Amino acid sequence: MSQIGKVFGVAAAVMTLGSVASADSITMTYLGFGASQTAGISYNASRSWDGRSVSSFTNITAGAHRFGVYSQERVTFCAQLFEGVTVGNTYTFDYTDVANVPDSPPAPGAMGAIKATLVSDLYRRYYSGLSTAQDNAAFQIALYEITHENLSAADAASALAQLDLTRGAFQTSASAEAFQSAADMLASLGEGGFKSVGNNLRGLTNATAQDQLLMVPVGGPAILAGLGLLGVGVLRRRMK
Repeated sequence: MSQIGKVFGVAAAVMTLGSVASADSITMTYLGFGASQTAGISYNASRSWDGRSVSSFTNITAGAHRFGVYSQERVTFCAQLFEGVTVGNTYTFDYTDVANVPDSPPAPGAMGAIKATLVSDLYRRYYSGLSTAQDNAAFQIALYEITHENLSAADAASALAQLDLTRGAFQTSASAEAFQSAADMLASLGEGGFKSVGNNLRGLTNATAQDQLLMVPVGGPAILAGLGLLGVGVLRRRMK
């Protein structure tokens, strides 16, 4: 996996952006997918985490989402399969803790603390290195496995044994490379202890649109809180 990082910065026009965001929400226009690949997925909320493998899949696009705030762009990843966003439409998302994403209905509902620990670890290990379409597709698939699997474990360490892309509520038939990358990401979780990105990973919810996860840089929340614009977040600069 490429180790090319994402570069973030606070927009010079941050006070102007206050008109489209508050401390509790942010309004963005969906621009479409970023780096991504087609992947086959199967999700059935009634299947247990060790449910049998299936042979029928629905093709979706798996990867990064691009949202615009004026001329700036932010990248998110989806935390909810069965709602959508439409290119060109503008959405207001409420900020929330990662554990509260996704909202319901539809299934699966809020991921809770155990899954949030796994998601934070996934972000800490891999987010800054995402570059290729394969990387981004694998990362999104790993997120779907964590957020949509019917885990029954009592803690994050025990939950690791219940993550399997070929069994359970969520399953995938992604390309061999993306599948293996996603499986490797999941297998590495918890190695050396669970890592965290803290409050720099934010949940975004909307009652009728696809819920998202948004990463802001270290120090971002404190800087923006000082400006009275915590909800504005930090704008993603284009790589040079």
